[in-house]
Amino acid sequence: MSRITKFSASCAALAIAMVSVPAFSQTAAADEAESDYTDIIVTANKREQRLQDTPTSIGVISSEALAARQVTDVQEITRNVAGLNVVNAGPGQNTLMIRGLVGAGESTVGLYYDNMPTAGMGESAALAGGRQTDFLVYDAQRVEVLRGPQSTLYGSSALAGVVRILSNPAKLGTFEGRVDLDGSTVSHGGEGYSVKGMVNVPLGDHVAMRFVGYGVHTPGFVDQTRYGIKDFNDADSWGFRWNTLFELGENTSVTTQLYVQDLKSNGPAYTRPRSSVIGGVTLPGAGKYATNAQTLETYDDRSILASLNFEHRFDNLTLNFNQSYQKRRNVSFTDEQGLPYFFGFLQSIGAFPNITLPQAITFRSEQDLEMWNSELRLASDFDGPLNFVVGGIYQDRSVSIANSFIDLDQATGDVLYSRPLWYARAADFQLKQLAAFGEVTFKVSDQFSLLAGARVFQNKRRDIARSIVPFLRLGTAGAPDDVKSKESKVIYRFEADFKPSDNVMLYASASQGYRAGGTIVRVIPELPASYGPDYTWNFELGAKTDWLDHALQANIAVYQIDWYDTQIAGEFFNGSFEGILNCEGRCARSQGVEVDLTARPVRGLELTASGTVFKAKWLKAQPAMNGTPAAGTQFTNTPTFTLNGSASYRWEIGGDKEIEIRADAQHRGKYAYSDYRPQYNQFSPKAFTLVNAAVTLSAADKWNVSLYGRNLTDKRAVLTTAGDNVQFDQELIAQPRTFGVQLGYSF
Repeated sequence: MSRITKFSASCAALAIAMVSVPAFSQTAAADEAESDYTDIIVTANKREQRLQDTPTSIGVISSEALAARQVTDVQEITRNVAGLNVVNAGPGQNTLMIRGLVGAGESTVGLYYDNMPTAGMGESAALAGGRQTDFLVYDAQRVEVLRGPQSTLYGSSALAGVVRILSNPAKLGTFEGRVDLDGSTVSHGGEGYSVKGMVNVPLGDHVAMRFVGYGVHTPGFVDQTRYGIKDFNDADSWGFRWNTLFELGENTSVTTQLYVQDLKSNGPAYTRPRSSVIGGVTLPGAGKYATNAQTLETYDDRSILASLNFEHRFDNLTLNFNQSYQKRRNVSFTDEQGLPYFFGFLQSIGAFPNITLPQAITFRSEQDLEMWNSELRLASDFDGPLNFVVGGIYQDRSVSIANSFIDLDQATGDVLYSRPLWYARAADFQLKQLAAFGEVTFKVSDQFSLLAGARVFQNKRRDIARSIVPFLRLGTAGAPDDVKSKESKVIYRFEADFKPSDNVMLYASASQGYRAGGTIVRVIPELPASYGPDYTWNFELGAKTDWLDHALQANIAVYQIDWYDTQIAGEFFNGSFEGILNCEGRCARSQGVEVDLTARPVRGLELTASGTVFKAKWLKAQPAMNGTPAAGTQFTNTPTFTLNGSASYRWEIGGDKEIEIRADAQHRGKYAYSDYRPQYNQFSPKAFTLVNAAVTLSAADKWNVSLYGRNLTDKRAVLTTAGDNVQFDQELIAQPRTFGVQLGYSF
């Protein structure tokens, strides 16, 4: 029996057991737990609904849980929601995946801050789903993770799901504020600290503003042995968020938002624990918490996100217009120490021209992104059986990329800008998307509802790439690539939900997702110039249940996603270059089960668990990819099992003071593959469990003191590995054991 079948059977048995619980089992302890319960309201379907009434698999982290679990970034969100994972390459360099769907090309997961979509950036168009926007999470209402395709309402890059980070809005008539100070120390590393604050200021009866500001120093814990730098991978960021609310009338309001963040990282937490063989040359490793890379792999990222939202409420209709803008620039350096060895080997066997090769180079990538997004939406709230959401979107996104190989000073690691370049290429990408969408819900009875939705879209892309210095100065620059493409399609979503009782909802859905196609900044002419869009169909059955006067909530979803015309990372020129191709037809599938449980057995005690077991696999062999994965092969960088759990207990100690003790843990299963080539898959990331705990003393919602520990067992958890023909074997590791103290004051 497969793991998914066993997990499904266990969950089904649990659901049957819960349904059979008689009414008289609602104990006094459960009645006490009632006072701890608060309905969670979500806006996943672009209208307010109770979480338990929303017929979609959604993971939610409430405002209280975000603060208690000290969730401050996208990576920590993934550790608290089943089915959401991340391929991490350092601060600000995350690639999100839901239900195991991840790959080359555009992002498979839409990332929204409030109503503002964001776009990822990579060092090439082949990695456009990487480096997804990563603003600090602070003073947030909640995080919603919508699992499964959401493209009818959210468009391209919601092929696998959507992550929404919702901030607290400005409040009318209320002056309030908060300050949080944090200090920590890391085993094998240095010290970290942060200052965060918020103030909400009413300006008369109809205007209010809310300002959030912060500065964060993230400690390093990896030593740079080549240049003698201790704990070199530290990072510093600062930023602010400014929300305003203008109440223009009883039913009309305008809100504005501005996010600004500056991030500077001195390097990712990549370590080189063992020697590597590149081009027949054995190159030494550096140690479990060390690297000897020639390049100081710094990363600078400046992000701006802004929006204006107009809302007018009619008697039974709400009209929204949202205009958002994203501006982002980042510059990164990547070590290319292995490249001369590999091409030297090719020269030795007559497979590459006998030219002078560089001795020490780095890859510099500079990206500038600008995106405008306009959305007009009308949602109904009729008393009758029929309700709807309709709208239209126009998006204009442009990205400029400049890539180059530059000489390094081998003694200091400094970039030698005065030397002639070994490669330089620039490209401009423009994507214009126009779409109309709509969803209609028909309430057949008090217990049974149907939903149908569709989105019609058209994408236009024009990309111009210019070769400035050919690869390793071979040949001449040549004419620029000028590629145009256009694609259009209608996609659909269907749902049915049934409520046999007030505390049970069953649902079934079929929905589509899609990603736009694109082009490649071609290092060599053998790479393909462009690739087409891809699509998914998601089939899902789920149950949302609520028992014992909210003392127990249990939600389960079983799904199958079929992936068509999948964008794949093809390998070229002996595996040293990567481009994107499309596999034709139904190419891949993800099947799995997701469970979310919350129990409040007695007042003050809350237990949560969320888990997922799945397999994301190829349905067809992929000969274009190095390693030629056969049909049935699990995707790279995807675990087959994840489990998150937490326990918290709080009690009053006299007067207005209380203590809370909290522990949480994340378990991530092993990766079957980090590379389809056996020689580069020997050290694929193993399973790990990270355990955190905290004790908090607070008083009347005024002040709090928290002592916390993260990764208490000091597990050397390998998050991501890298290594191939031209790259060292490397392991990116989680932050080691960390102890800290947090002080907070509200006014």
